[in-house]
Amino acid sequence: MLESVNDGVLDDDVVPLVIATLIAAVVPEKRAGDVVVDVSSVINAKPGFGDNT
Repeated sequence: MLESVNDGVLDDDVVPLVIATLIAAVVPEKRAGDVVVDVSSVINAKPGFGDNT
């Protein structure tokens, strides 16, 4: 999953999958959703991040 984030493969279509994966790793559901939102905002704010540049 981390590799997919770093490669920019993950997008909004896989948000439920990422949340489910975090929940399966015993992260509470609300926290899992918060983490996904936080990480996606960081990724979107950094130009060139995740586009193999």
